[in-house]
Amino acid sequence: MGLDSKNIQKILLIVFCSAIIFALVFNFMGVLGFLGKLMGYVTPIIIALCIAFVLNVFLTGFETKIFPFMKKSKHKIVRVLQRPLCLILTYALAIGLLALIVLVIIPDISDTIAYIIDKLPAFIVESREWLIKTLEGFNIPTEDIPEIDVNSLMDTVKNLFSKYSTTIVDDAISITGSVVGVVSDILFGIIVSAYILAKKEKIGAFMKRVINSFLPEKAANIIHHVSQQTFFSFTRFIGGQLTESIILGVLCYIGMLIFRFPNAAIISIIICVTSLVPVVGALAGAVVGAFLILISDPIKAILFLVFLIILQQLEGNLIYPKVVGKAVGLPGVIVISAVLVGGNIGGVMGALIGVPLAAVIYTLLKEAMEDIRIKKQKEKEAAAATPEQLEIKEATE
Repeated sequence: MGLDSKNIQKILLIVFCSAIIFALVFNFMGVLGFLGKLMGYVTPIIIALCIAFVLNVFLTGFETKIFPFMKKSKHKIVRVLQRPLCLILTYALAIGLLALIVLVIIPDISDTIAYIIDKLPAFIVESREWLIKTLEGFNIPTEDIPEIDVNSLMDTVKNLFSKYSTTIVDDAISITGSVVGVVSDILFGIIVSAYILAKKEKIGAFMKRVINSFLPEKAANIIHHVSQQTFFSFTRFIGGQLTESIILGVLCYIGMLIFRFPNAAIISIIICVTSLVPVVGALAGAVVGAFLILISDPIKAILFLVFLIILQQLEGNLIYPKVVGKAVGLPGVIVISAVLVGGNIGGVMGALIGVPLAAVIYTLLKEAMEDIRIKKQKEKEAAAATPEQLEIKEATE
C-alpha cells in the first residue's frame, strides 16, 4: 500500500516528536538548567501576572459593586474614567493595607526583640529551676541537669559571632543582593500588572484569537471553557481566602484581648497572614505566637495554644468550609480533602491551589455527568418512542 502525503506527514511528525522526547530524556539536567534560566528571565512577568490576578478581585469589586453607574453613563468621559479610577483605588487599597501591616508589625517586632533580649537570661534560669522542681515532684533525680551560666552563654554567643563575622557579613551581602533583585522584580511586576489590569479585556481577546487561529474549533472551545472555569474558581477562591483570613485574624485579636494575652496585635496579624495558607497555615502562626508569649509568661503561652487550637478547629470545620467552600462552590468535606491532598503532594503551594483546582474538576465533572444524563434520557425516549412519534419529532425539528 502506497503512502500518500497525509501519511508521510504523520510519520514525519511522529519521528520529530520522538526525537524531541529522546533528546529531552538524555539531556535532562541540561533541560532543567535551561528551564531554570528561563524562569529567571520571566520571573518579573510571572510576578506581574500573579499580582494582577489577585488585585483583579478588588478591581472587579470596585467596577461592579461601587462604580457600576460610570459604565452606564451617557457621557463618554465618565465611562472612560471608570477603569483608571478603579485601578488607582485598587493599588491605593493594596498599598494601604501593606503599609498598615508594616506600621503595626515593625514597632511590635522591635519592642518584642528588645523584651526577649532583656528577659531571656532570667527565663533560662527560671526554666531550669522549674524543670528541677517538676522532676523532684515525681522523685526523678536531677543531678544530671547541668548548671547554666547565663553570662558564659552570652560570651559564647558573642565569641561565635566574632569568629564567624566574616562569613556572616559575606552571607548578608549575598542575601542583600538577592533581596535587591527580588525587590526590583516585584517593582517591575507591579508596573506590568497595572498595564495588564488596564488592558485585560484586550489581552484576553488577543489570547482567544491566538487559540482560535492555531487550534481546531472543538479543541479551542474546550480550552476556552476550562480556562473560564479555572479563572472563576481561582478568583472566587482568592476572595474567599482573604475573607476567611481576616475573620480569623479579627477573632484571634478579640479573643487575645478578652483573655489578656500579650502582643495581641502582632500575633493576630501573623495568624491572619499565615492563615492565607488554607487550614494548616494558622498552625505556623500559632508556633510563633506561642514563642512570643512564652518568654513573658509560660502559662499564658500554653493557654494561648489551647485557645488557638479551639479557634483553629472552629475555623477549619465551620468558618473555612462555609466561607471558602461557598465561594468556590464546593462541599466542605471536599474543601478540607483538597487542602490535605494538595498539601501532601505540593506542600504550601499544593495546599494553596488544591481548593480552586478541585473546584474546577468538580464543576467539569458535574457538567460531564449532566451531559451523559441528558444523552441517556434522549436514548431512552428514542427507544420508547413509536415510529409515528419519531416521524412527528423529526418533522418538528
